[in-house]
Amino acid sequence: MAQQQNMRTVARFDDTGFVRMHMDGLLDEQVWWKNVSFDEVTGQGSYLMKMAPGTRSNPHIHHGAEEFFVLEGDLTDHDGFSYRSGDFVSLAAGSSHFSRTEAGCLLVVTHRGATESIQEGAL
Repeated sequence: MAQQQNMRTVARFDDTGFVRMHMDGLLDEQVWWKNVSFDEVTGQGSYLMKMAPGTRSNPHIHHGAEEFFVLEGDLTDHDGFSYRSGDFVSLAAGSSHFSRTEAGCLLVVTHRGATESIQEGAL
């Protein structure tokens, strides 16, 4: 039986190790992520995400469900729906969106399938 400490991952927002998130068409956005269990091949798993004030994500479609918890700050989807600290959000497979933040935010994100970048006009 494997030792428990070899099977545990702990990530914190105040730790180092965040890297710039690659987003098609948005090379200069100050969006950072830290992988916890996310598998880039399958598009499944979780990560921590930091968005600086005034930033946005790229338009994308979810081929599996996405869930996120807003730990701190604000987030507004392209349709004007606003999330705030303490909100847990579940977006169904097939949903598409992009989000922006005025004050910045910290998110815990889980994907249950790949995402695909799309054009803003496709929303």
